[in-house]
Amino acid sequence: MEGKQLLARGMGASPGQATGAIVFRSEDAIALAATGKPVILVRIETTSEDVPGMQVAAGIITTRGGLTGDGAIVARSLGKPCIAWCGPIRVDYASDSLTIWRDSTAEQADVVLKKGDVITIDGGRGEIWGV
Repeated sequence: MEGKQLLARGMGASPGQATGAIVFRSEDAIALAATGKPVILVRIETTSEDVPGMQVAAGIITTRGGLTGDGAIVARSLGKPCIAWCGPIRVDYASDSLTIWRDSTAEQADVVLKKGDVITIDGGRGEIWGV
């Protein structure tokens, strides 16, 4: 993707591309999407409580699960791009942030992103791009 930096790769779980602001909770996805802004819902794992947020999200990322995980199945049924099993990402719900560790033995994360930061995902290739 021209002009963007590849941040991480996971498992391409539902095809398509989406760009949006990072959110970590379903209610935040609903609130931000209501203002007309596209969102990418990032979860460690999705549950049935996340479905309303998934419905309004432009795309979904999970750090666990795979092609048959709840997040991937729901995303495919909604026609939303999804990346599952994105191991380089560590989600911190308390600080509304995620860290990307390209090298698991490194002392410091490569990238830290916060709620509201804009990313692009490619659910077919399993790629996350920074704007």
